Amino acid sequence: MPDRTATIIKPISADRKTTLDQRIEELRAREPVDINHGEAILFQGIATASLKKQLIAQGKIDLD
Repeated sequence: MPDRTATIIKPISADRKTTLDQRIEELRAREPVDINHGEAILFQGIATASLKKQLIAQGKIDLD
């Protein structure tokens, strides 16, 4: 039987040293970066997917 050892995962927010407002200011202060058309489509798809309404129903998560 394989050895099943537990993996301890720390919450991401516990390691955050900067606040959200500080991170936003850092991103706004960065120099613009040119991206190609494919990257733009990819980023747009990621943003669209993250903004979709999420519903929990009958033990499942449905994305509208």
